[in-house]
Amino acid sequence: MKILGVSSYHHDSAAASLNNGFIEGASHEERFTRKKFDKSFPENTIRWLRDQYDDWEFAAFYEETTYNQFKSDIKKFTSARPVLVDHHEAHAMSSILTTDWTECAIMVVDTVGNRYSTSLGVYRNGQIEWIKRFRYPNSIGLFYSSATRLLGFVPLSDECKVMSAAAHGKPKWASWINQKVVDYNADGDYTFLHNLERGVGTGTLDWDIAASVQQVTQNILLSLATWLQKETGFTKLAYAGGVALNCVANTYLLKHSGFKHVAIQPAAGDAGCALGAAALITRPLWESAYLGVSSSAINIFADECADRIIKGEIVPVIQGRAEFGPRALGNRSLLCAPTDDNIKKLNRIKMRDTDSWRPYAPVCQIEEADNYFKVYQHSKEMLFVADIIGGNFKTHDNTARLQTVTGSSNAYLWKVLEKTRQYGYPILINTSLNAKGKPIVNTVDDFKREVRLHD
Repeated sequence: MKILGVSSYHHDSAAASLNNGFIEGASHEERFTRKKFDKSFPENTIRWLRDQYDDWEFAAFYEETTYNQFKSDIKKFTSARPVLVDHHEAHAMSSILTTDWTECAIMVVDTVGNRYSTSLGVYRNGQIEWIKRFRYPNSIGLFYSSATRLLGFVPLSDECKVMSAAAHGKPKWASWINQKVVDYNADGDYTFLHNLERGVGTGTLDWDIAASVQQVTQNILLSLATWLQKETGFTKLAYAGGVALNCVANTYLLKHSGFKHVAIQPAAGDAGCALGAAALITRPLWESAYLGVSSSAINIFADECADRIIKGEIVPVIQGRAEFGPRALGNRSLLCAPTDDNIKKLNRIKMRDTDSWRPYAPVCQIEEADNYFKVYQHSKEMLFVADIIGGNFKTHDNTARLQTVTGSSNAYLWKVLEKTRQYGYPILINTSLNAKGKPIVNTVDDFKREVRLHD
């Protein structure tokens, strides 16, 4: 059975193709149009998938409010029969399919999807059953996005900056937020005391407000997850939705909720719903997040890449298939040793003139991780943070969004690390290969046109 899954119209459009239980490909539309968070119908992604893998029998979509528009648009590209699925079920399945679990608890937290903002439930016997749901605008995602704008950032784009800024502040406004903005309890309930649809205004960056918003968000999520764990008795949680990209909060849940394992789709936001919607028809085998366009025209052999890193260079890597999700995982990356000089160079390349305080993410071989980090759950997709306990990698709060690599998860990156480790660099910086305001590059041409490595 061949199935196309589509995400479109709100933000972060994408498409994914399944064939007889295997994921053939998946990509964000932004990688083709070069418009970050592109919400237009993903015609370029669909054409790429169709040209690579032929046509489909079904085309799955997850948003009831725009389903008629989807049916009109999709018939221009395929004769596949349109199928409507539930938004939050698509989110949930996008994370479930990354595991081999036959049953688990499920939690979806985003801004809104088919009238709901949060859904708690269970997955068993191939079925999703919701236990508790919260209707929009009673929304954790809306709260975090409102805070994003208040701090002078762009909502539905810069939430990661709020998470990073929180490390520099103290949560001195958390009690005030608890009293005036949101009420939550240990019974897995929360209520925002104001309608935040119009936001709370636009301001400037304040470390303490960021820290307070992050702490309150973590505490609400923890109350939901702890209740769900006790209610279901499961120790495994499939977690999805845009809020699930908050790796600091994810680790907080892992440490305190009672869940021993937390599975998250690397494209946890609406883009991942393209894959999840298709997977609700037939659950596929998950192999890795490397599902996008293949491009290796400037590929450098791993030994050469490592040699250049050891010499102090920042090396652009375009090899194999692009990552599905918002984070570069070694196939569309800038790699370098974590030196002060390289961080200054990266800030120039990434044009972080006003936000040089943002940390870069480390990558190391899984065999080396425990020597330098306290790891709460290994992640090949940078979905959790670890505590820094050694080595020459430093951040403001001694935590880092760590990617751990195995020989099978990314053989090229593992070989690079194997050589740099022997020359005193077991940890490298891995940051996305893109220019400021642009998506991660898809191809060599994107790189040549958009990214300047030298002044």
